[in-house]
Amino acid sequence: MNGPPLPLVEELSRLGYALMRLLLARAKEAFAREGLSPLQAEVLRLVREGVQLPSRLAEHLEILPSQVSHLLASLEEAGLLERHPDPEDRRRVLLRLTPQGEAVQQRLQEGWLRAYGQYLARLTPRELLLFRDLLRKLTEVEDG
Repeated sequence: MNGPPLPLVEELSRLGYALMRLLLARAKEAFAREGLSPLQAEVLRLVREGVQLPSRLAEHLEILPSQVSHLLASLEEAGLLERHPDPEDRRRVLLRLTPQGEAVQQRLQEGWLRAYGQYLARLTPRELLLFRDLLRKLTEVEDG
């Protein structure tokens, strides 16, 4: 195998997974406080970031369009999201957060940053910069 030794890869894999599980557990707690599932919270985040079409949500979430429809209905019923006809193509609907949805999304974002920040606070300023640089390197999109 090219690359790092297998035992190191295994350890890094376990540690990365453990961190992911810790962060996800904290995120789920924040979602539950708002009465949301992780998928509903992700829909709010994506819509806030500019994903306006249900079909694009399905792609981002890697779920069926019918599942997106149910998610949107629940968020609309909760007063967090609105669907409007696309003025350029009346067959399509566009999504946008309500003011209440914006406020919920803002609280979720702030809670996530606080939770992640608590784990990052264990690192020195130098380690933080190194960690950032390493994550950037690992998440770079490889050229063609």
